[in-house]
Amino acid sequence: METFFKSIIISFIIISIPIQSQETNQKVPAKNLNSKLSNDGVQELKIKFQNDQTIIPLTPKKPYEPPKEFSFKKENGSRFLTFYPGLQANLTDLTIQSDTGGNAVMKDDQRMDQNLTFLYDLKSPEWQIGENWGLFILNRNVNFRQSKQKITDVVATNSSSSEDSNSSKDSSPIKQYTNKDLGTETYGSYHMLLPAIYYGKKGNDHFRLGAGFGYSKVNIQGTADFNDGNGYFNNFLVFSSGRNLDEKIDNMGRYSLLNNGNIDADPYRVYLLSNLSSGNNLEALGLYTLLKGDVNPKSIDPLLALFYSQLTGNQLSPLELYALLTLGIGRVNSSSNYAKSYYVFWEIPIGVINWRLGIGGPFYNQNGYKISFTTIEMSFYTPIEF
Repeated sequence: METFFKSIIISFIIISIPIQSQETNQKVPAKNLNSKLSNDGVQELKIKFQNDQTIIPLTPKKPYEPPKEFSFKKENGSRFLTFYPGLQANLTDLTIQSDTGGNAVMKDDQRMDQNLTFLYDLKSPEWQIGENWGLFILNRNVNFRQSKQKITDVVATNSSSSEDSNSSKDSSPIKQYTNKDLGTETYGSYHMLLPAIYYGKKGNDHFRLGAGFGYSKVNIQGTADFNDGNGYFNNFLVFSSGRNLDEKIDNMGRYSLLNNGNIDADPYRVYLLSNLSSGNNLEALGLYTLLKGDVNPKSIDPLLALFYSQLTGNQLSPLELYALLTLGIGRVNSSSNYAKSYYVFWEIPIGVINWRLGIGGPFYNQNGYKISFTTIEMSFYTPIEF
């Protein structure tokens, strides 16, 4: 029996040895070396070595991708709005014309510290029409301050003769325009909302040329000379034409009401100017003007104050004298929520920065006055799209 079990064990060992050697000598097929891509796109290769049974995963490198340039601009443009932070240089001319013939042209003095301001415009998403045309809505914001006026100077006389039966001669003055500091100053702001059409491709990283027309909210404060630089001289002549002091004061009030700018038609000021010699109206006008801060102290002419004192025999109090001096120039206090506006612009992208050149401004009528702006703008900004 023992011999029988020994023979069975020996037979089993002899049979198992060829099978094990066949498994160990079997080669790994080449087609099993490459496995399929996993869900995340990484290919894993496993090689099994017969000696140490080590598994080594091999992961190929991802293809090289160049670094992306930093930019706030989106490839397909903004979804909601675009913010334009940057710097702008504006040259703004303000023209005010009255229906009585008064005219004031206020000019920037072209100083860099005065004309360079922050840009904070807003723009809606762009709606492309065809390949090269599109639309958007622009919110443009401008602050302005003018401290000079455009004045007409007659420098010579141009004589031209024509021979006729009477041998008459005609002459015409030669005029030139200069910008002078008269002590007058206008300042304020306007905010434009303009549907604009442009020629160019969609996106802030493309060249474009466009124009818009819409409305503006305007606010103007300050003073202006509506007599072409002769405001004080004209008022002195008006004051001198009266026969007595009351008549002189009344003439000044009426002339100022008609010619020197009462754009906002302040009812209290209109009442005082219409009855300037009555009661304490002259003194009340001086106090009212002083409290509102309508007049720039630079516009007060000390030489004219001396003339008024001598012509009145020093009968005026300092507050009454101040009121007369403020009538030599026009007071500007104007606002409008629906001023018509236009804007023409040219944009060029320069990397992450855009350069823009534009011209435009609001224009409107108020109480018989025609008011218009002409602003030339150059700005650099970085569009931030949301």
